[in-house]
Amino acid sequence: MDSSHLFLAMTNPVPGKEDEFNRFYDEVHCDDVIGSPGWVAVQRYKLANEQRPDQSPPWQYMAVYEVDLPDGQILAALKQRPDIGPHGRPQPPLWANDDQVWIYSKYGPRHVQKRS
Repeated sequence: MDSSHLFLAMTNPVPGKEDEFNRFYDEVHCDDVIGSPGWVAVQRYKLANEQRPDQSPPWQYMAVYEVDLPDGQILAALKQRPDIGPHGRPQPPLWANDDQVWIYSKYGPRHVQKRS
């Protein structure tokens, strides 16, 4: 990954709407978001069964977007797309209103396991 930022979107489907949530996210939402300027790629993840016993993650799904824009322009690029974000959500909503997003900037070198 050579993008300068990761945008992490943590979500839960509305109870009873998980299939519709996943279909919408995979077939519509992801492509809409990476259609924004500087938004490069996205990979979705579902919470694994194996977790540390002292933790209980509150979100079932995570989307990791790769963004190649200067810090300070990331959210502005999304605003150029009125079909995404809070106003572009399907009605009735397919994900719960407890979603969170965080943006992380690349920091330090990338470490890769050396194999012989």
